[in-house]
Amino acid sequence: MTDSSLNNADKQQDDFSSVKHSVKHKQTERKIRKKRKKVNRLKAFLRFIVLILLTFLTYEFFKLPGWYLKPDTFKNPADSIEIVNNHIVPQYVINKSLKDLAVPKLPIFLMSVDPIKKELYKIPVMKNIYVRRYGFPARIQIIIRERVPIAIIKTDLKARPTAFFTSDGILITNKQYMNLSKYDSNVLKIFTTQQALQKEISVAKIREIEKIVKAVETYSNEEVEYIDLRKPSDVYVKIKTTSIRLGTLDSTVYERIKRIYTILPQITEVNSKIKYIDLSWDKVNYLKLQKSK
Repeated sequence: MTDSSLNNADKQQDDFSSVKHSVKHKQTERKIRKKRKKVNRLKAFLRFIVLILLTFLTYEFFKLPGWYLKPDTFKNPADSIEIVNNHIVPQYVINKSLKDLAVPKLPIFLMSVDPIKKELYKIPVMKNIYVRRYGFPARIQIIIRERVPIAIIKTDLKARPTAFFTSDGILITNKQYMNLSKYDSNVLKIFTTQQALQKEISVAKIREIEKIVKAVETYSNEEVEYIDLRKPSDVYVKIKTTSIRLGTLDSTVYERIKRIYTILPQITEVNSKIKYIDLSWDKVNYLKLQKSK
């Protein structure tokens, strides 16, 4: 056999081996692909099962009673509704405002709090309302921010308040909101008659009184404890040192108030007890002494 024949035979043998190896390689790859497909199908099936299971468990979890308010929550709120920071508005007023609300058949975290706020904002003392929702057990916490009184209106120093004026310019006269013990010691008090309260006291009137009080505090350098308007022609203002008689609150009142800083120091020079500083006259001011017993 010639060298050429041997070379051809070797080449054919190599080609056959190469083809055989290629076939085996492709068969192996085919088997691997089949296995991967099976594994991927199994994984997809398992993921589907897990998804179904999680969906079912989530559904059942959110069906638990701990997510739902009792049907009578707003009628009997003792265990399910907590009110925080209601210093002026009584608890029973808040409960009464909410008692007709329907309890939604939803988990607590999906429940809208807008109906609660809408009812409570009808109470004039309410300034801001925040509602928190909790589960297990389902309950609501209502955090209230009330309007702040800056002037309390009374008929007498020891009498119960009949109205109050807030820092944002609202006059509150409803008797239900007169629990003002928290503010009684550090808020201006205005004394007036019940008749004047109904006919004369208004937001504009209170604003004017505020200006007069501010002027007295400026020229006396003392806080005003109360202003007595029960006699419109004979108005008194009480500061820490003494009382000040302003008389009629006419166009000259601010000029008369300016004289406080000149006469107030004279009190320490008088041996007798001072009843009040009289500034009711246009150009005359004097110290009224208390009668000795």
